[in-house]
Amino acid sequence: MNRPEQFVLALRFALREMRAGLGGFAIFLACITLGVAAIGGVNSVSRAISEGIETEGQTLLGGDVRFELVQREVNADERAFLESAGRLAVSSGMRSMARLEDGSDQSLVEVKAVDGAYPLYGAFTTDPQIGSDALFAEKNGIWGAAAPDILFERLGISLGDTIRLGDSAFQLRARIITEPDMLSDGFGFAPRLMVSVAGLRASGLIRPGSLVEHRYKLKIENAAAGDIEALRNRALERFPEAGWSIRSRGNAAPALSANIARFSQFLTLVGLTALVVGGVGVGNAVNAHIARKRGVIATFKCLGASGRFAFLVYLFQVMIIAAGGVALGLVIASVIPYLAAWFLASVLPLPAKVTLYPGALAIAAVFGILVTLLFGILPLGRARDVPATDLFRSMGLGASGQPRPVYLITAALLAAILAALAVWLARDRMI
Repeated sequence: MNRPEQFVLALRFALREMRAGLGGFAIFLACITLGVAAIGGVNSVSRAISEGIETEGQTLLGGDVRFELVQREVNADERAFLESAGRLAVSSGMRSMARLEDGSDQSLVEVKAVDGAYPLYGAFTTDPQIGSDALFAEKNGIWGAAAPDILFERLGISLGDTIRLGDSAFQLRARIITEPDMLSDGFGFAPRLMVSVAGLRASGLIRPGSLVEHRYKLKIENAAAGDIEALRNRALERFPEAGWSIRSRGNAAPALSANIARFSQFLTLVGLTALVVGGVGVGNAVNAHIARKRGVIATFKCLGASGRFAFLVYLFQVMIIAAGGVALGLVIASVIPYLAAWFLASVLPLPAKVTLYPGALAIAAVFGILVTLLFGILPLGRARDVPATDLFRSMGLGASGQPRPVYLITAALLAAILAALAVWLARDRMI
């Protein structure tokens, strides 16, 4: 019998035996399914978030390009240069203490002062939804402000109440629902307090030595990535001493992107570890299955079948079961991004239409197959080399002899491939 015929016949025998059922493989299936689902799901969610950051870069950044200065504002020449490049929106950010009028309580706040052009992209929504002028304008010596629910709860105040910020009074006229460029502003240590640029200046908080970040965002119509890069180069060439930090829409939230990548790598490592630990269960399940089939293997050998044929029959069975576990894991992994989009829609910029991520699913499937082969090859190798007489005496599978060197080498090679693949796909390969 030539090799192709032997493969076909072994597959036929494997499928026939499987008709009688494959009890004892529940742990096998669970290990493969959960490991594949974890790896595929985590990487799919990571790619969904990364795509969301890329596609929503303008909204996240609040413009096509952002110039940021610390502790100083642009001078007249710098502002004229920025205004000539596109529509300009100015904002300032700092931390300060918001106090009740009677001084009985106070809270640290992340102050964000915006001008009338805010936002250039996206929607700034409040409850109630009122225009920027009405929301932030000064009325009878009191400026307007908006804040999220947490600040109202922390200070025990309601809409219409007044708080003190620096030397000025601010009336809370709305609750913040969505702030489109919040993620690009970096991690916040306190609740947001949104005011106008004029209101922040009136508070007296901006003075020499104050840690204030001034941001200048540009909306450039029909600007390609090359146009933005050219603008950045012109700004650096014309104002080499300006000291501003320049960020484009293609890199709207680098800290978020890096954190997502690290989190994805950590969870992928956890999933891979669980899959490898579950490989012990895979090996035990394969060993127990071969033990139950010792009479069948003995019959094969007594009828002239080679050890290689018996090995192929049960290898096919193991891989068919593994394929079922991998498929189930991939189905679960495919659903996870949709669940994540629903849970994280108000927090992270997932794309509006989440889709399947074949690359992430393929990586998970490869890991699942490699782990199955790695932990299944040695029990199958031992069964191949046990004589039929020993099998009939129920002695062979209990022996502690090592399988042939070819199986040991194959197992070592599979382990090396698994490790190399994990390192190659990692963002931080040193980890």
